[in-house]
Amino acid sequence: MDRWLNILGQELRYLLPPRSVREHARATDLVERDRFIDAFPFFWSFAVGTTQSNGSLAAVQDLYEAFTSDSVAYSSIQQWVTADLVELLADICGYISVEFGRTESALEGRFERFRDVFISDGTICTLSAESFDKFPGLSDDHAGAKLHVIESLASRAPVFSSITDARTQETTQLQIGDWVEDSLVLFDLGYLDYARLARIDRNGGWFVSRLNVDANPEIINELRTWCGDTIDLEGTHLQEVLPDLYRQIIDATGMVGADQNDPHLPYDVRVVGVRHEDDEDDQRTEEVEADHDYHLYATNLPADAFAPREFAALYSNRWSVETVIDELKSVFELDEMLVRREAAVECFMMAALLMVLVSRYLLRRVRARLGPASQRSVEEEDRIEPVRFSKRIQLFSGDLLRILAEQLGYGWDGVGFVIIEGAIDPNVDRHALTERVAHGSVDPNLRNAGELATIRPG
Repeated sequence: MDRWLNILGQELRYLLPPRSVREHARATDLVERDRFIDAFPFFWSFAVGTTQSNGSLAAVQDLYEAFTSDSVAYSSIQQWVTADLVELLADICGYISVEFGRTESALEGRFERFRDVFISDGTICTLSAESFDKFPGLSDDHAGAKLHVIESLASRAPVFSSITDARTQETTQLQIGDWVEDSLVLFDLGYLDYARLARIDRNGGWFVSRLNVDANPEIINELRTWCGDTIDLEGTHLQEVLPDLYRQIIDATGMVGADQNDPHLPYDVRVVGVRHEDDEDDQRTEEVEADHDYHLYATNLPADAFAPREFAALYSNRWSVETVIDELKSVFELDEMLVRREAAVECFMMAALLMVLVSRYLLRRVRARLGPASQRSVEEEDRIEPVRFSKRIQLFSGDLLRILAEQLGYGWDGVGFVIIEGAIDPNVDRHALTERVAHGSVDPNLRNAGELATIRPG
């Protein structure tokens, strides 16, 4: 038996024992839908079958029958794809995220002062046009669903946030609570909301967010003294003076949100500007064209702990969540879906997130077993890269299901049956078109070639 495949199967059983999965399913009332389906093999068959290339419920059916050696109707599989299954998948994703949190790694360097660093992002999955009513896309002829996730740098794992239609603004989805205490939250412009920044501060958290190029906070005071004949920013609005500034950095306290009707605004933040050069590496994503050469940031990090030029480095760590998004789309098939029902869309999206979490968990366990090794050893823990690992988990996920079934006594004896049964034409009692045309009687009243399909043998 393959040593590492056997180890991976054991780790999956340790992470999600059959009894635990069945209890989770029972808690969501999912098992009440069809008592003849075993929740544990269904759970893993669904997670794998929907995240393969051209993933489908038909693939889930085939994998379930191979896993259990039991025949199951396609309609029974469909009946399990409900809001209860969405709840089960979200529940188990949350459980795995908690498991990661119990063994999270200590952050180092610039991040060591924080309990964790959280990075929020979202990704849109293209859907069939028939899903438009529930999941309107960015245009009137496009349907799309958006998965919102938060990555923890301490655990190196994504946490489920929400699923919405593609048009829902990110600013409405990130709910701030005591989970941000002693942690740093990194935002892109899609999640920027001044009231949210104030809530992070009140909950004992820290934040760094890009500001729009046309952000116009009122400058209360500058946090450093400039020599010579320089423009005094105090008492001005930032956009009034930005085009005339030549200094390399801006570091000041500014008031934001004064024009918004919110009880927590206005709010004073540290406003940081870092002058950039217009070159090919400058990734400018703002819709408004800037009349200045600064990247602007809002933060509540203290000036004596983080210098202005460090914010570009801090903010650049957002690339980490981008690799999670790429993994969801390119490895676990979250880029496009053919399913149409609301529950099916949400189940497929949750399955992709689940597989990323499972892959991250298995990677952590593999690294723990390997430990440090000699230089250039193939078994050196740090040389195993997460996305490359996920690609191989996805490629050999059928083998993982097989070893899991064998370890639990299911046997995986039904593959041959699934191959033969799956190849049977469900309409075998109908006559083939060629046979009908060759041997059928033709009604002299037929007026077009398409009607030949109705010919019956004479």
